[in-house]
Order: sequence, then C-alpha cells, then structure tokens
Amino acid sequence: MKKEKVYWLINGILLTLLAVADVLYIIPLKCSAYITKTIASALFVIIALFNFIVVLCTKRKTIKPYIYLMLIGTIFAFGGDVFLIDHFIIGAILFAIGHIFYFISFCFIKKFRLIDLAYFVGIFGFALLVIFLYPGFDFDGMLPLVIAYACIISLMLGKAISNAFAKSEYKSANILIAIGAFLFFISDMFLMFNVFANLPRIFDILCLATYYPAQGLLASSILYLQKDEGMNIFKKAYCRIYQICFRAILPLLPYRKPKVLNNNEEVVETLKSQNKNIVLFVTDKTIRGLGLTKSLESTLAKNNIKVVVFDEVLPNPTISLVEQGRDVYLKENCDCIIALGGGSVIDCAKTIGARIVKPKKSVRKMKGLLKIRKKLPLLIAIPTTAGTGSETTLAAVITDDENHFKYAINDFSLIPHYALLDENLTLGLNQKITSTTGMDALTHAVEAYIGRSTTKHTRKAALDAIMLIKENLVKAYDNGKDKTARANMLHASYLAGVAFTQSYVGYVHAIAHSLGGQYGVPHGLANAIILPVMLRQYGKSAYKKLAKIAKAIGLAEATENNESSAEKFISWIEDLNKHFGIPKFVENIKEEDISLMAKHADKEGNPLYPVPKLMDAKNLEEVYKKLNRA
Repeated sequence: MKKEKVYWLINGILLTLLAVADVLYIIPLKCSAYITKTIASALFVIIALFNFIVVLCTKRKTIKPYIYLMLIGTIFAFGGDVFLIDHFIIGAILFAIGHIFYFISFCFIKKFRLIDLAYFVGIFGFALLVIFLYPGFDFDGMLPLVIAYACIISLMLGKAISNAFAKSEYKSANILIAIGAFLFFISDMFLMFNVFANLPRIFDILCLATYYPAQGLLASSILYLQKDEGMNIFKKAYCRIYQICFRAILPLLPYRKPKVLNNNEEVVETLKSQNKNIVLFVTDKTIRGLGLTKSLESTLAKNNIKVVVFDEVLPNPTISLVEQGRDVYLKENCDCIIALGGGSVIDCAKTIGARIVKPKKSVRKMKGLLKIRKKLPLLIAIPTTAGTGSETTLAAVITDDENHFKYAINDFSLIPHYALLDENLTLGLNQKITSTTGMDALTHAVEAYIGRSTTKHTRKAALDAIMLIKENLVKAYDNGKDKTARANMLHASYLAGVAFTQSYVGYVHAIAHSLGGQYGVPHGLANAIILPVMLRQYGKSAYKKLAKIAKAIGLAEATENNESSAEKFISWIEDLNKHFGIPKFVENIKEEDISLMAKHADKEGNPLYPVPKLMDAKNLEEVYKKLNRA
C-alpha cells in the first residue's frame, strides 16, 4: 500500500476511535467523565501530532507556521476540554487561547484582509443577538467572559470562511478548515444554551456531536494542507459518489442493443411489419451525391414507402438543422426516420426524433442525462463510417449555433431501434475519413475500458473492439476496397459503441466536443489528437488498465510492468496517428478561448464521466495548452 494511503488510513482509524470515545462520553457510564473525555480529547491531539510528524518527516511542501500553531491550538483545546468539566472559567480561557492560535494559523494561509473583518462583524453580530435576545439565559456575572469568548471564536470562524471563499492554491484545505471552524462555532452555541439556559441534555449531546468532528477536521488539516494539484476533495467526493451510485444501478437501467439488419430488404420488411409508410430520410449532400442512398431509396419506393429526403446535415450538426429536420418531418406527416451517414447524420436524426416527441423542450434543455424519457419514432441507423458507434449509443452531440459549443445529450430513448451494418457503404470512404473515424472508435473503446464504471460485458466488448481495430484499421486505410477489413471495422465500431453506451467515455470526448463547437474540428480528428495526450495526463491512474490492453493485443509481454506496458500502448496510438498523417497539435487554439472551453469540458465530464483521474477546469486548461501550437 502506498504511504499516502497508509497516512489517511491511520487518520481514519484515529477519527473512528475519536467518534467511539465521543459516544462513550455522551452515554452515562459508571466510570468518571474525566476518563472518557480525556481519552476523546487526547485522540484529536494524537491526530494533530501524528500528522505534524508525517509532514515534517516526509518534508512535504506546506506552511510550517500553520502546522506548528495548529498543533499548539489543539493542545490548549485539550486542556480546555478537560478543565471545562469542573472548572468552567479555566476551561473557557484555555479554549479561547486555542482559538487565538487557530486564528493566527489561518492568517499564515492568507494574510488578514478587510474582508475578514466583515465576516467577523457579521458572525459576532449574530452571536450577540443570540446572547442578548434569548430570554432564558442566566450568565450569573459571566456575561463579559461570554462576550469576549464569542468575539474570539467569531474572529476565528470569520477568517476561516473568508479563506475558503478566497482564491488560493489551498482551496481544498481551506474548505476543510472552514467546515471544522463552523462546527466548532455551532458546538459552542449548543454549549452556551446547555450551561447558561439550563435546557434539556440534548443540547449537551449536540455540543459534543459537533465539537469532536470539528477538532478532528482541524487536526487532519495539518496533513491535508498542500497546494491543490487537482479537483478539490469535496467536488471529487461528489463526482465519485455520483459515479458509484450510477454504476450500482446499471443492471436496472433500460440499456438495449439495436437489432442488426443485414440488407435493404430487411429494412423494408421492418417498416411494413410496423405499418410505417412515410420515411424521413436523414443524410448529407456529400453522401447523397456519391450515390450511397440511391439503392435504399429505390428499394423503399418500389415497395410503396414514401421517402422524404432531408440532406442538409453538416459535419457538426447544429440546433437550427435539427429544427429544420423536425419541420420537414411534421410537414410531410412522416411516421419514422432512417439515418444514413456518419455520426453527425445519426446524431442529428436522433435529436430530430427527440424534438418530435418532446415538442415543448428545446435542444438546449435536453443536454445532459435523461432529459427526454420518451420513446422516439421508429429509428433505423445506417452508418457509412466505421467509428462513431452512434448506431448503438444513447448519445447525440449537437452544436449550438449561437455560442459555438457542443451539447452531449444522453438518454436511453436515443438508442436506435435498428442498425444496418453494410460494409459496401464504407468502401468509398477516403483515407482521411477512414483514419479519423477509426481513431474515434478506438477512443470510444479505450475510454470505456479504462473508466471506473465498467462491467465484464463492456470490458470484453471494448477489448474486442481494440483488437479488431489493431488488426484492420491500417488495412482499411491502405486498401479502401478491402471488404473484410471494412466489415471488421464496422463491427469494431459497433462493439465500441456498445461498450461506451454503458461505461461512458472520458475527458478526451469532453475536450473534443469543445474544440468541435468552438473551431469546427472534426470529432474523430480531435479525438485522435487528444487521446495520447490525455492518457499521459491520467498518468499512474491509468497504467494498470492500459497495461492490460497492451498485453491483451500483443503490444507488451505478460511479464512487463504496468508503466512500461502502458507507454507502449500510448506509443502505438501515436504511431497510428503518424501513419495516418494526423497532426500532434490542434492548430491556432486561441489563448483567450481556453478558459471557457475548459469550463465547458468540466461541465460535460463531471460528475458523469467515470475517468481514471478526476480533473477540474483548471487542470483541463493544461491539456488544451499541450494541444496548442499557435
């Protein structure tokens, strides 16, 4: 086990013991309260001392005055805790001195500012209102002491909260400290009611129930006071809890595979069996100009099925195109949709269907997860590229014309009902589209495999897809007429789609969507460029699973270590890009756009994408900079 995990495990054990001691003190026992309270109080000092020693011995980068002052503060709090039982005034004075040390320690994290004074005045004002307005208090000559104490703890809490809201390299630690200080303040409020208002014992219990967690958090902050290098601990916890819950309910969710059709005749049979007579045929002008739609259009017409062609789809379909397609569907009284084309065409068709069944919900309001929840008109997806996997997935990506950002829409109803996989439709693809869509499929499979919401089924599908891509993508690129390679790539794309539909993708896609929306970078090309960069950015968190892939597809020996094997896999991706003439950089990313794109990627990826290593907008900005060659 890594040392870092051991340190936090020991903290966890000590905090658990602290909670147990707290409960034992609250429950009336035959043994003296001095014993149980002394043990409980000693434990938070032990936590502080342990973390103090760890920080000094490991030579961690920290604010040394903070850790010294915090340790001294806990020692005074320990003394105050013990004396408070029978010598209230001495205990209160010792606590007040402890709070002063805490306050000074917070000032070393962030120098005292006028805004700190504003927080103090607000909190102290609230405390005075409680002290003077509650009629049940009997301070018996101790009012000056109570006011002085309230002033000191308000100063401590005000500074802690001010630090938490300030821009700082120690954001996560400051939030942790602020929570501890707030619990301390609440605990003292309960203590005041218990001692000076003679209220039921519940106030004593609430005092202790908030006090010891407060001291535990402050003592633990000694170890945690490090510069933030990633997402703060609270957002990270939220993301991981969200993902764990989502993974837990995966078996209960209505995932389904589209039924695979083998030829045009089966398409006709399917439509007739469901009494469909007027088809909205969604495609683009390039595909139609190449004659790829002609055979199916002719077959449908011969069987008295009316075909209404909507061929306005662009490489990055927009909201306005979706609205145009919806208008055509309604005007012509269509009753089903066939999408023939790449991912853009299929995504556009899906969203047209969504707008038909949800006429009062705009595309913008559909972004995110499960915003449709209604069955779409019959949808048959026919991919002409081997890469997007859109014929199998619950996702559709649409560009907002107004703000130039892409929206990922995820809903089970978006999974097409049928998919026709015909390698003949891919024989005319040029090398550029063959390579970039193939790398798109590889990205789907890799991100699905290395994520933290995989199942045995999705891992197998992803690994099979990667193997098929390794064996067939270069062949399909070098010889576009190789039917076997084309068929295998279609199957790989389908498997990768099945994998990421359930296990999701990662930050590669989130960044690619922002680049596509802002600059019109084709999705497959963006994924190909970003994939090796992001895999290296994940670092150690992805080594184990990348090593498994490398060994499974024959890129690394079974005895090789994870880091070496992972590096071989990433190098293989880079070699593929080089063979295909795919650049290492995205040309001319504007520096002023990076922050906004990173925020969009952060919003898309978190908390949904179960990535190996969580990153926030600030971390993602670094990836954009690595991709940029202005």
